Amino acid sequence: MKLLFKILSIGVAFLGASATGNAQELLTFDDVSPVLYTIITNGYGGLGWNNFLIQNAQELAPIDNGMVSSPNVALNMLGKPASFSSSSPLTLDSAYFTSVYDSQDQLTVQGFAEGTELYNNTYTIYHDSLTLINFDYAGVDSVLFSTSASAYFTMDNMMVTVPEPDTCTLMSIAVVLGGLGVLRKKSVIK
Repeated sequence: MKLLFKILSIGVAFLGASATGNAQELLTFDDVSPVLYTIITNGYGGLGWNNFLIQNAQELAPIDNGMVSSPNVALNMLGKPASFSSSSPLTLDSAYFTSVYDSQDQLTVQGFAEGTELYNNTYTIYHDSLTLINFDYAGVDSVLFSTSASAYFTMDNMMVTVPEPDTCTLMSIAVVLGGLGVLRKKSVIK
């Protein structure tokens, strides 16, 4: 029994000392097949979405300027602000943007953590060329995108980094659960 408690203690110590790793995820919006467009549903890319569409950029001339990877882009509906959220903090690394109808526009991007604004920056985006914005908005759980004149914008190839448990953490969890299973089995036998 003492050995089992030592094993459990070691497992818990490793669990507490374990660092997390990070995994980058590229959202291209190309794995959806809209007839013309579709609303981005919650859960796409593990995120909650508000006021974003996936548009087939090959089907609509002003939007095709925003396409990095074929055939789709994300688009804010009706030129209104659009956002995404996450159940846990992540890093918004980068994305490509264009202004759909205006020769250029101002895109404001705000990053929040539990309702507190951490980032608020304005970028110039253009109609005739893609603008890669490297955000590095770390520790955010929601991001809001808006334009200066309620203009439409496209977004493509958005890169986010999400924390994930490392191998040591997973092994520690296995040791703790295994030890608890042995304790439970011994208490049932008695």
